[in-house]
Amino acid sequence: MKQVEWKKVENCFSGTNVYEYRLPIKADEGFINHFCTIGSVKYFRNFPRPFFKADLADGITLKGVIADSVIKVSFPDQDPLGCKQKFEWLLEELIKQHETGGER
Repeated sequence: MKQVEWKKVENCFSGTNVYEYRLPIKADEGFINHFCTIGSVKYFRNFPRPFFKADLADGITLKGVIADSVIKVSFPDQDPLGCKQKFEWLLEELIKQHETGGER
């Protein structure tokens, strides 16, 4: 399995904790639905590039285009590095499960 690549997103709001993740898989609906168990997922299918947004229980927000390999993740201001580490562990686990066809 390829490793997940990430970079901090620079924007006009200093101090924000937004990162872009490049996944080794496409974020299709099967993969995205794994986040339903730990938060809420909304699909916006009526756009030229259908996208999704997930709000996780610990204050993490992620969004991306459905069937694309890039997602943007926003971490809460309280303990952003701790949340980032937990999210990255979860993300790796979900990718492994998705690649093997397993369910969470």
